[in-house]
Amino acid sequence: MAELTPAVALQAYETMVKIRKFEETVRDLYYEGKKPLFNIAGGPLPGEMHLAAGQEPAAVGVIAHLRKDDVVVGTHRSHHLAIAKGIDLRRLASELLGKKTGLSRGKGGHMHLFDATVRFSCSGIVGASWPQATGAALAFKLRGFDNVTVAYGGDGAANQGTFHESLNLAALWKLPVIFVIEDNKWAISVPKSKSTAVTRNSDRAVSYGIPGVFIPDNDFFAVFEAAKEAVERARKGLGPSIIEVETYRFYGHFEGDPQLYRPKEEIEELMKKDPIVRVRESLIKRGWLTEEEDRRIVERSEKEVKDAIEFALAAPYPDPKEALLDVFASLPSQEWSPPDIGLPTGERPVPMYKAIQEAIAQEMERDPSVFVMGEDIGVYGGIWSETAGLIEKFGPERVRDTPISESAFVGAAVGASAVGMRPIVDLMFADFIGATWDQIFNHLAKDHYMSGGQFKHPVVLMMAVGGGYSDAAQHSQVLTATFAHVPGLKVVFPSNSYDAKGLMISAIRGDDPVVYLFHKGTMGLPWMPYPETAITHTPPEPYTIPLGKARIVREGKDLTIVAMGLMVHRALEAAEILAKEGISVEIVDPRTIVPLDKKTIINSVKKTGKLLVVDEDYLSFSVSSEIIATVAENALEYLKAPPRRLAVPDTPIPFSPVLERFVIPTVEKIVEEAESLAKKRY
Repeated sequence: MAELTPAVALQAYETMVKIRKFEETVRDLYYEGKKPLFNIAGGPLPGEMHLAAGQEPAAVGVIAHLRKDDVVVGTHRSHHLAIAKGIDLRRLASELLGKKTGLSRGKGGHMHLFDATVRFSCSGIVGASWPQATGAALAFKLRGFDNVTVAYGGDGAANQGTFHESLNLAALWKLPVIFVIEDNKWAISVPKSKSTAVTRNSDRAVSYGIPGVFIPDNDFFAVFEAAKEAVERARKGLGPSIIEVETYRFYGHFEGDPQLYRPKEEIEELMKKDPIVRVRESLIKRGWLTEEEDRRIVERSEKEVKDAIEFALAAPYPDPKEALLDVFASLPSQEWSPPDIGLPTGERPVPMYKAIQEAIAQEMERDPSVFVMGEDIGVYGGIWSETAGLIEKFGPERVRDTPISESAFVGAAVGASAVGMRPIVDLMFADFIGATWDQIFNHLAKDHYMSGGQFKHPVVLMMAVGGGYSDAAQHSQVLTATFAHVPGLKVVFPSNSYDAKGLMISAIRGDDPVVYLFHKGTMGLPWMPYPETAITHTPPEPYTIPLGKARIVREGKDLTIVAMGLMVHRALEAAEILAKEGISVEIVDPRTIVPLDKKTIINSVKKTGKLLVVDEDYLSFSVSSEIIATVAENALEYLKAPPRRLAVPDTPIPFSPVLERFVIPTVEKIVEEAESLAKKRY
């Protein structure tokens, strides 16, 4: 931990001056081309702009104690944090201007700054920093490192559920994370007095049994001392702390904000208490700073900022085609290979739940960075037995039961994966994504892209899907299309044990986030009905199945059925019935929805001339729609009849077994649709 020596104090002061000069210069530049009429699209600086002038002590006072390999996760207002953490000023300025030389080559902008070299990131989503910093701290603890993570958020962000979920998680697990609240008294235009039930957010620390410190009046020296204690506590493994800094926001929430919500006198009073002026006066009084040295500090800061802005202005914009890069860390091979044919046969039939257990266990043995967390996955073994026996092999640190705090532990997986871990998160039911959707589609899916490829999230989100058990509307959805619609997520949906194991191992070893869906009705659990065809030969040794390669479950010549999950087995049963009527059905199981093996589907339709898609997801705007569109775009001339789809009507899944059977595709419905389609001709 840094001591407040003259050298440390002068370095901190110079960093604060540099931050202020950068913010002032950026502010002037932002309005170029936007005056006299405010035009957000005009001038060299595009987009919105949130500046942190006045909030320098909260950044510098804490980050002065951190190492380069410690983690800082910021908010939408994070220039001061980025500069304090040591981000290259030229690359920072370039990112703000959307240039090729930017931190993320222009893909993130000022609200989404990423620099893996100094372990800094920030987000435009309020409250997103809390669980991600918690996850990075969990990764450090699992690895036995003494690193510290710091999460920043405003007083408004302290009212997010993620704040409380993350505090509980961090306190429960004694994680080395510090929660810094920059209390500037305004959540955009809403004063703290109208948004927060407590006067001090730091008082909330007592609820979680951790220290909470309130720093009044933007006092840099008090921040420095409080941070020293919090960082020391974290490095010793004693757990998290809260530091609440009463700070100032000199400008509006964003540039162009008319600030009608706060009186001009307030701003004038804040300006009189400029923290940089106060630090300067204190250093001079202590005899640590002379007028001449102060002049040199200001000149150096101005020169560095000017150089950065000039560099950014002169830098080229990225090639427009770069907009298509960095969606995924790894892509499937561009060389198509023939699909697997038939369901695997052999001497080792294994239920799918055991195949998933085996895959996870083998990868945990192979790679110490793999760990599992979720609700009831330890001694209970997961409600689908998908993690049974793992805690006995690997212990509670790597098979980690969580509180019912989905946003916190999914966000923690984002943070842990960013620093090298490979979390498997068990979310029980796909329906529960509503509680954690922000962390999935705004961060897990987008960080690799927004960071220009710097940050990877090799996370497997494992969850059950499907109806048929009278679980009603909140425990019976499939939602493949919901996940598949989000760029950056890969989506896996095995239908049998062999594929379940191979796809799980591929998902764990990959560098992209994978949503791993398993249908309850294919798991082979002794207390739930399942089709015998779902239990297939599964080799005991580890093996992989490439994501993006389909399986032709059954060959045929008259009609192609594309089906997923449980529907594969209903299609197989239907195909046996249809064969007796002289209708030869080919069944294609995509196995992965993203990436989708379009060529295998197209080739099958070219052979049979007819297509029926059977999908347990909702009918409209679905995977079935996408498959039909793919065939229409690539094999329309081969179709002998209009393609059809059989899916769940656009209604929630009902409770009553009679109603549920009516909306979910059955064998009888598949036979009926196939018979009708077989007779159709253009």
